[in-house]
Amino acid sequence: MGVRQMSQSHTPPVRPLDRALDALADGLLVLDPDQRISFANREAGALTGVDPAQIIGLSFAEFSAASSLNWTLPGEMLESGRTGNVILRGEAVGAVFITLRRIAATGPDEGYVITLRDLAVFDHARRQATGQRDAPTFTGTTERRLRPDFARQRAISPWLDRMISRAERALLQGARVIITGESGVGKTEIARHLHGFVANGADPFIAVNCAAIPESLFESELFGYEKGAFTGASTEGKKGLIEAAEGGTLFLDEIGEIPLPLQAKLLSFLEEGTILRIGGTRPRRVDVRVISATNRDLLEMSKDRDFRTDLYYRLAVVNMPMKPLRELPELLDHLIDRFIGAINQRRSVPLQLSDDLRARLQAYHYPGNIRELWNLLQQISVLGDDEDELPRRLMAIDLTQTAHPTDGTPATEPLLPAEGQSLRDAVSEYELRIIEDAIRVHGSKRKAAAALGVDIGTISRKTRKQP
Repeated sequence: MGVRQMSQSHTPPVRPLDRALDALADGLLVLDPDQRISFANREAGALTGVDPAQIIGLSFAEFSAASSLNWTLPGEMLESGRTGNVILRGEAVGAVFITLRRIAATGPDEGYVITLRDLAVFDHARRQATGQRDAPTFTGTTERRLRPDFARQRAISPWLDRMISRAERALLQGARVIITGESGVGKTEIARHLHGFVANGADPFIAVNCAAIPESLFESELFGYEKGAFTGASTEGKKGLIEAAEGGTLFLDEIGEIPLPLQAKLLSFLEEGTILRIGGTRPRRVDVRVISATNRDLLEMSKDRDFRTDLYYRLAVVNMPMKPLRELPELLDHLIDRFIGAINQRRSVPLQLSDDLRARLQAYHYPGNIRELWNLLQQISVLGDDEDELPRRLMAIDLTQTAHPTDGTPATEPLLPAEGQSLRDAVSEYELRIIEDAIRVHGSKRKAAAALGVDIGTISRKTRKQP
């Protein structure tokens, strides 16, 4: 049980030249005269989403079908015998600069060499080399591979496809979208996908975590300020996050945490399309699309006067509710395999799960959702075969009593109350089990409440019922 290491007994010896080419920052593919791939370095595999060892010998058409990038244009260039440059985009990576060159040959036979350069990586290196300190947030290739493959997920889950299609239609028509669901379901990645669907590659995507900004700084961070607006203000003033999103997408995460006094100012921006910096007298028009997200019930908050009802209806033109991972079991195998692929980018010996451990991952109910699944797989990667150290919440699962099919069909054994137990008591018991697991995973009742999308009073009240 635990983790098996994949055998390396049949791995061909690595030549010194291959090791040197694997050290390149750019991807490299070599095509023979029949347009079959004769060489691929490690970075080419990372950028295309295909294991380099599995690329060798494939025709260019077969490789294109397996890759996460769209190779239609380079394929047309090969067919016509042309060379040149083109930029490709994919779900897992951003813009990739492709250079197609012909290999000179003395005879009639000649092949091609294709180089792949991750433009985000190149831009980051360029900024470092020139001493620029204001570089944008940079995410390496392995981390970007964790971004969801929504094309594949939509093919697996018709429900998810309907939800994403609904939001895409809304944004195309200029309507605002609010994404709701528990913490860890991937609301930020959904927002990033929707931005990419309607925006150009150069349009900014500004994500604002409203819960992470201190209330005293919220107005200046969101709306900016003029020079000398207050003590300690920059002498040149400062552009706010709304202005930084000009021409692109402003993603307001944890929108339920925005301070009540500033909700009126945000409402004014949504209605008028203008903002007023602190200390300013001239409104500034800002053209941005707005996507928001929350794990809280905003309408319930509005009843307690913690959230403005008029602001809610300005934000929630179209609601996109996201199911927790436990209600999307059909996605589990895909997510597990994708995360293991990302983990293996940093391992010399690939990680492979035992059947027992995979079954436990499939049976677990994930109060922390996709984020918790990634955390568990990282732990498994580090702890290896040591059963005593593997996550106890996984090892405690009784597989003989648990049936969690991954094809979306109901479990064989129905979930029924114990003999003599009322439905109310059975639901309370199941609810308490989820809450206790959430407290254990997140470390406190307050964090568990945030993860489960309820207030701390609910958690305290329900745990007090424990005998």
